[in-house]
Amino acid sequence: MTAAVLPAATAPSEPTLTVAAGRVLTLAGTVFGLSNLFQYGVQSGLLHLHPAVLGLSWPIAVAAFFVVLARLRRVGGETARRAGRWSRLGISAMILAALGLLALSLIRHDFSAMFWMTPVSIGIYVVAWSAAAVRARRLWMVVPALGALCAALIAVSVLGTPTQYLVYAGALFAFVLIPGLWLASGRKA
Repeated sequence: MTAAVLPAATAPSEPTLTVAAGRVLTLAGTVFGLSNLFQYGVQSGLLHLHPAVLGLSWPIAVAAFFVVLARLRRVGGETARRAGRWSRLGISAMILAALGLLALSLIRHDFSAMFWMTPVSIGIYVVAWSAAAVRARRLWMVVPALGALCAALIAVSVLGTPTQYLVYAGALFAFVLIPGLWLASGRKA
């Protein structure tokens, strides 16, 4: 009787590339946005923690990102793997930028160049959204690209202060998390 009333279970379908990419953006915006809020809290003194905790918080954030990304890839099929490849490309670009700034800092014996990681990272999102707008032929994707560009310029204006991490967190929430949620919802993009 129950089998006659209940519909047969269907295999979950693979998400579209748009939905899979939205899930990755949502993950990145959340994890790294919260990490930057934490960094702002520590650097500004709002959180009464020693700055040495930041040496642990970033590896934890990156590890959490990759663990959840791996899960998204497993449950999302081929489209999630494609979205994951794009994400790894973006993360690789950020790591290369960080290593370049670190090398410059070591050569100069001055680590203030590392402050530039904030606007550089936001700039990578500018490039990514611009490329996505051209590739997908979606004019709305220019909006997060322009917003991220403005955020990168604001970050440059507060470079070297705790506020730069607040700007970075805001940029990640506004131009990565929110568009990611929109894409992940599966609505017509």
